[in-house]
Order: sequence, then structure tokens, then C-alpha cells
Amino acid sequence: MSHASHALVAIDEFREAMRTTASGVAIVATDGPGGRAGVTVSSLCSLSMEPPSVVFSLHRDNRYLAKFLENGVFVANVLCDAQERVANSFAGLIPELRDDRFRAGDWSTMLTGAPALDGSLCNFDCRIASLFDFGSHRIVAGEVLQIRTRSAPPLIYSDRGFRRLAVA
Repeated sequence: MSHASHALVAIDEFREAMRTTASGVAIVATDGPGGRAGVTVSSLCSLSMEPPSVVFSLHRDNRYLAKFLENGVFVANVLCDAQERVANSFAGLIPELRDDRFRAGDWSTMLTGAPALDGSLCNFDCRIASLFDFGSHRIVAGEVLQIRTRSAPPLIYSDRGFRRLAVA
């Protein structure tokens, strides 16, 4: 039997299984001619060491996707465990911040001019290098132009909630 003939798993089954995974939390933010925007993602990962690059995905219906594409740049801000409020703001979960999510944190810029969240574990300043479509999402690959890092515990997302690492 060929692999292509296998039935796909049900969406609800897949969603429940994905709840068991844990990932870091990042805010990808952009600014430029298309305007300023940012979203919380748990899909940030490294893509390549040569050239240094990261990848994240956004639903093709995401209202901010066009701004990222027009600006051509973004900073992937990896959050520390003290930045849960910022993550909630960019996930649209704080009503009073929905009109200006950037009020939830202190921001600066790096080489591209995209917003870099001060106090993050890491800021990857990127130019969009490639785009891929798969299923309902657009996958954005960014070539890393500049990095800032600091030491702090990470913010983790698992089982539909934020988690912190326990010190062993």
C-alpha cells in the first residue's frame, strides 16, 4: 500500500496530540512601509546554520501577514518567563491592549528597524529570505542579520498554557 493512500488523522485528534508538546514562546514583530505589527508564535525554530536562519508560520488569514510581507523584515523575540503578559498581549488576550499591543513591553530596534523586545532571551533580527505555503499556513524563513541574547529562564507553552521550567 502506498503512503499516499493512508487516511489523514482527524483535526481534533491532531490538536489533542499537539497539546502534549512543549515549545518556547516568541513574538515576531515587524515595522516598515506596511506598518507595525506583531504576533505571539510557538512555531519559531532554527532553519539553517549556513546562512543563519529561523522559520515561523502564520495562518494565511492572519490579519498581520501582509504587513510582514510588505516590510520584508522582522525580529523574532524569544520570551523569558517574566514576559507572559507580553505574550498574552500579542495573542490578543488583553482587551485594553488590543489597539496597541506594543504597550505591553519596552521596545528598541536593531539593524532592520523592526521592533526588538528589550529583556527577551534572544532577539533574532531578520530579513525575509523565503516563503513557503503548506496547508492553511504561510511559512516565513528569515535570514538572521543580528542577534542579541541574555541569560534568563524561558517561557514555555504546553497543554494550552504557559509553563516555567523547574530548577532541578
